[in-house]
Amino acid sequence: RKICIILIIPLESVNELISTVKAADNSGEPLLILGGGSNVLISDNGFAGTVIKVETSGNSFEIDACSGGTLTVSAGTDWDEFVALTIEKGLANLESLSGIPGTVGGSPIQNIGAYGHEVSEVIARVRTFDRK
Repeated sequence: RKICIILIIPLESVNELISTVKAADNSGEPLLILGGGSNVLISDNGFAGTVIKVETSGNSFEIDACSGGTLTVSAGTDWDEFVALTIEKGLANLESLSGIPGTVGGSPIQNIGAYGHEVSEVIARVRTFDRK
């Protein structure tokens, strides 16, 4: 049996994440960016490059009794913990998406859904980083 060792670099700040991605891109280093890693298969041969685990945190809430709320959520936030937080705050429309593994950052890419609802129904905007 082969032993496969993959070095995973956990990154907790957006600036740290961007600088690490830029450095890997500038050096030509292959790069794999993980959220929760719940939708990833790695070869038995491993991955010959840098693996970054996005663990950014820090959320903000703007809640208005009349118009509802706007939440800004970091990509590294655990999806199910985020859904639980919205339920705790009395916010509706995500409760059917509870129990889905992964992170908030992966949710728009996967357009996670369950019971006839998809996350695209509640996303107003996504901040991205253009690597080119």
